[in-house]
Amino acid sequence: MTPNFFTNHRKNARYITASLKREFASENGTELNALLPKMSPLNPQYLTKKQSVFQKLVSFVEKFKGVGGQL
Repeated sequence: MTPNFFTNHRKNARYITASLKREFASENGTELNALLPKMSPLNPQYLTKKQSVFQKLVSFVEKFKGVGGQL
C-alpha cells in the first residue's frame, strides 16, 4: 500500500467522524474535495463524481447518525 492510501484513509475517517458528530455531511470547504479521486475540476466528470460521492456520504451519515453515542 502506498503512503497516499493511508493519508486518504485518515482524511476520509476524519471527514466521516466530523460528519457523524455534526449529524450531517457538508459539501462546503475543502474537506470533501480532499476525499475525491485526483481529478481536475475542469474535467467534465468532476462535478458528477463529486455529487455521487457526496450523496453516498449523506446516505451513510443519515443511516448511522446517533449510533454509538459520543464520538
